[in-house]
Amino acid sequence: MRETEIVLNAAKGLYEEKLVAGTSGNISMRKFDGNNESFLITPSGFPYRLMTEEDIVEIDVNGIPKKPGQKPSSEWRMHLEVYKKYPNINAIVHTHSPFATGFAVNRQDIPLILIEMKPFLGGAIKVAPFKPAGSLELGQAIIPYLEKSNSCLLANHGTISCGKDMEEAYTASVYVEDAAKIYYYAKTSGNPVIIE
Repeated sequence: MRETEIVLNAAKGLYEEKLVAGTSGNISMRKFDGNNESFLITPSGFPYRLMTEEDIVEIDVNGIPKKPGQKPSSEWRMHLEVYKKYPNINAIVHTHSPFATGFAVNRQDIPLILIEMKPFLGGAIKVAPFKPAGSLELGQAIIPYLEKSNSCLLANHGTISCGKDMEEAYTASVYVEDAAKIYYYAKTSGNPVIIE
């Protein structure tokens, strides 16, 4: 499968599963071409339902598009900061999934409440501090939160999930929203028991 196809399929999947809405969120993947490193990322402000492989933007380590005229996601700085810090991460999924983002807005961590959270997420999901969307500071702020977990919440913003490949990052993003939804229902129906 072509790398652009992998990114596109993940983007379409997130849209279909309602983990993103409209043009929110973004997805990227590290690309190796010999000794040259670049990154594939979804375009800025582009509807997922209309997106094609040709719309996926390839950028260099400075965020400059390979094809003039293309515009990468406004969150490209966040993605590149994570890739720079963690060489084992090769794919990143950023969503605005509703249940998880609700906890991000409340700036409330999601504790270890499900057995799946440990193997698929690394444990509890913490909230990284608020920084402006699209800023270098946002990328820098989340770095410590990805040391023990592959995912975290972005205060008043959304979620980020990472993986050694797109399948792992995508799966983590799905589990973040699943954990958030279950935690929400558990809190509204009783007192959640934390297993950590």
